[in-house]
Amino acid sequence: MDPRRLRAGEWIAGLSGVALLVSLSLPWYRTCDRDGGCDGGLTGWQALTVNDVVLFAVALAAIGLLLVTVTQPTAAIPIAYDALLFLVSLLSGVIAIVRVLALPAVAEGRGAGVWVALVGAIGITVGAAMAMRNERLSGPGPPTDGTGRPAAPPAVEELPAPPSPPPQGRR
Repeated sequence: MDPRRLRAGEWIAGLSGVALLVSLSLPWYRTCDRDGGCDGGLTGWQALTVNDVVLFAVALAAIGLLLVTVTQPTAAIPIAYDALLFLVSLLSGVIAIVRVLALPAVAEGRGAGVWVALVGAIGITVGAAMAMRNERLSGPGPPTDGTGRPAAPPAVEELPAPPSPPPQGRR
């Protein structure tokens, strides 16, 4: 496990996943009853039906990107994970945008949770795109091994030439 392998894209996606996860517990919409009394509002878990599960799964996948990048010995699996996360994060971005634009029938206004969810969903998309774009483990300079640590170039072992075969006579 090497946390030095984490790049800016993974950090942005992971922290945005935490923000999206937290936003589901914050009030998304303000609600008022007929008497004019307003309560705390509806959280993401209360206001959404299936979309909350989709946003929860995308948030966990974004947090999982950090773990996958740190634990895998090669860059191939995290890069593939980045690509898949980018695709599903587009879905979460669309859900968040629709939820900002369309208020439910019982809502009087938007709460902080819907804005945090929008920022989190966009952050996951941007972070996954950055992580896909930046596939190198380290900057230019000396060669590195699979973990990004400096490595010496492989030593070349010199072997003597094989003996030539004995001449064969003509028949």
